[in-house]
Amino acid sequence: MSSTGNKKIQLVGHSNFVRHNPKSDKFVMHKFHHVEFYCQDATNVSKRFGWGAGFNCVAKSDQSTGNHSYASYVMQSGELQLVITAPYSRLNKKADAVPPHAGFDIDLAHEFCCKHGLAVRAMAISVDDAAQAYEISLKNGAVGVCAPKTSKDAATGQTMVISEVKLYGDVVLRYVSGDYKGRYIPGYENVEGPEVSIGIERLDHAVGNVPNLVEAVQYVCDFTGWHEFAEFTSEDVGTVDSGLNSM
Repeated sequence: MSSTGNKKIQLVGHSNFVRHNPKSDKFVMHKFHHVEFYCQDATNVSKRFGWGAGFNCVAKSDQSTGNHSYASYVMQSGELQLVITAPYSRLNKKADAVPPHAGFDIDLAHEFCCKHGLAVRAMAISVDDAAQAYEISLKNGAVGVCAPKTSKDAATGQTMVISEVKLYGDVVLRYVSGDYKGRYIPGYENVEGPEVSIGIERLDHAVGNVPNLVEAVQYVCDFTGWHEFAEFTSEDVGTVDSGLNSM
């Protein structure tokens, strides 16, 4: 890893953009780990992803597994894991209950669903050290959402560390590390079923829609060290009826 400082982001368009890798990552990152959606009915949504897009349910956490905070189903195709999570009623909230994801906030989840409906809450990436990634991110301007929390698998003793910082809007960037080799995160129960995959293997890229592109990109690049890979403006991809800027 090397650092080139916080470069000022500028939108110049596809024809003027010159790709360059400054090798400026501020900590070691590997690949997408999972994408978590919040919704109001996790059973319904997970089955739609399952039968409609060929995702197998491979793990779950709900009242049947002792989780009284939320219902959550891990849908997988190839390497791609989509986690469908719905909060239970606040009336069932138990002060001493600790769900598998210790950073889960039932009130925030309800507010998120009322505001957005079915939407992505977390983009998760595998890193060498989720605690270190969190601290480095905060030192470089990131807004902390969930300080590093460690969970342990009772059967194997393997552990996982999860931390979160604000990505944009109400979406968080989730860091995941540890030696846990099970499905998703410790505390979820494995689910077995017939293979329904239609061939989706992995997540190639993820797109986020924001009000101010340059501002959002600058914020993320500052705390991660990421560099720009490509960009397009309305002059590159626009029509008489539409247009966008993309980085």
